[in-house]
Amino acid sequence: MVVVITLLAAFVVCGLLIATLLWVKNPIYRVQREQVERLLQWVLMGQATENDWRVFCDYPIAHDELLESIRLACELIEEEHFSAGLRAPYLFSRVGLDSINQQLERLQQARVKA
Repeated sequence: MVVVITLLAAFVVCGLLIATLLWVKNPIYRVQREQVERLLQWVLMGQATENDWRVFCDYPIAHDELLESIRLACELIEEEHFSAGLRAPYLFSRVGLDSINQQLERLQQARVKA
């Protein structure tokens, strides 16, 4: 009898756990244009951390095509010009910073047009 009750309790606990996991949704990364603009400014001023940069580059942005295109461009810039630790406090080489500035200007121009 104890075995039956134990198995029944285990099935109930597992069932509740599975139901909870199915009910809970994945967190959504919904960055706004102002946040990306601020991050790019921080990168240019040498105030952004490598973690700030990784969070921006590593999560796709599905809700805004402009931000996603800027994120993809920044990934390419990162592949060629990332130099964290080598040029403290800047995360990028001079050419990389110029490229980041171009992306910032692109974002600011889109804000002016809107």
